[in-house]
Amino acid sequence: MVPGTRAGAGRWHMPEYPDPDDSPSPDLRPFRATQEVQRELPDFEAEGLLDGLDAEARESRLKLLTELFVNDGVDLETLKTEAEANRLALLPADLVLGRTNDKYSPREISELAGISVSDFQNLIAAIGLPRPAPDKRRFDESDLAAARRLKRFQEAGIPTENLLAATRQVGSSAARIAQAHRDLVASDIITRDAGEYEAAIELRQATLQLLPLVEQAVDYALRSHFLDQLRNQAMAMASFGLLGTGDSTEVSVCFADLVGFTRLGERSELETIGTVAKLLESVAIEVANPEVRLVKTIGDAAMLVSEDGAALFDAAIRFIEVGNEAGEDLPALRVGVARGRALSQVGDWFGPPVNLASRITESARPDSVLADKAAVEAAGEDEFSYSWVGQHKFKGVERPVKLYRVRRKDGSPA
Repeated sequence: MVPGTRAGAGRWHMPEYPDPDDSPSPDLRPFRATQEVQRELPDFEAEGLLDGLDAEARESRLKLLTELFVNDGVDLETLKTEAEANRLALLPADLVLGRTNDKYSPREISELAGISVSDFQNLIAAIGLPRPAPDKRRFDESDLAAARRLKRFQEAGIPTENLLAATRQVGSSAARIAQAHRDLVASDIITRDAGEYEAAIELRQATLQLLPLVEQAVDYALRSHFLDQLRNQAMAMASFGLLGTGDSTEVSVCFADLVGFTRLGERSELETIGTVAKLLESVAIEVANPEVRLVKTIGDAAMLVSEDGAALFDAAIRFIEVGNEAGEDLPALRVGVARGRALSQVGDWFGPPVNLASRITESARPDSVLADKAAVEAAGEDEFSYSWVGQHKFKGVERPVKLYRVRRKDGSPA
């Protein structure tokens, strides 16, 4: 680091973490020669690395180039490549991540991991990254570890197409998580109008100090949701006779989710996504009542439960109505309802109708309520009219489910 410059200078400070330059990690120096030698500093101007920059920007660029070359051991060709790609300010963070030392091609990784080249290419594409050429050397140890994980799943008997389908879901979610934290860094950590050098150092510090925290937060959330869904699935598959029929209750379960929330997350700022999520929660609270309980909100979805089938349908339709009143601030809602016996534990509900309602929601049109036959029969025909949609086969459900679109008798849309 250039003497007199404080890493992470700006609005953000985490004093409990040591400065990385106090005890540099080998991972931060992937280009350093085996033996320390004094290298002659290149003429960066003659190499064209300062072209088109004003005096202030030139000073900042020169400072960054000097530190990368002298302290981090980055070679001149790498500096040129990164500058041409407008990625020079990202290079210090890349060094922290250890992603700059390309070691393997897909073909080499497939040989080491014991999978086919196409399986590895499909894995990278499923994550949401460009499908790589077989002999393009741009991967490292973390990619090799991912390929070996895929191999272990295959050896466990899970079909590759199912693994790739799950990976697409993980990749899509990971992209939104990365987007959210990128916006966080951009808005709250990187000093506005910072020069190239200052932005690079702040990005490096943010990566070094925040990435482990983000990984822990994601791991915590994943474990919590995984355990919750395993518990739900176990309740759905278990015999209520074994669990005790007295503990189960016949209820109508409703899920309402936002249409296009995933695409919104891919292109919107963190603040906008947070506002939408809060607005959805406020709508859910508004439609809930003593007969209809709001169980939880999960990002882009809300779950309601009621023993009264008619009251649940009324709340489901109100969800659409109140959502529409919010105008363009809230994306369109779609609602799915199912009825059956479920168990209430620790404030949550588990059982077949919970899983089925979630599946039905995915098949509903925007601004509509879709329900199974049991929910329709429980609500009756005094207040609602129904239109036959057809039968749908859902994953994890043994028989096709008869579905109906629900409306008020006065013609209210749903």
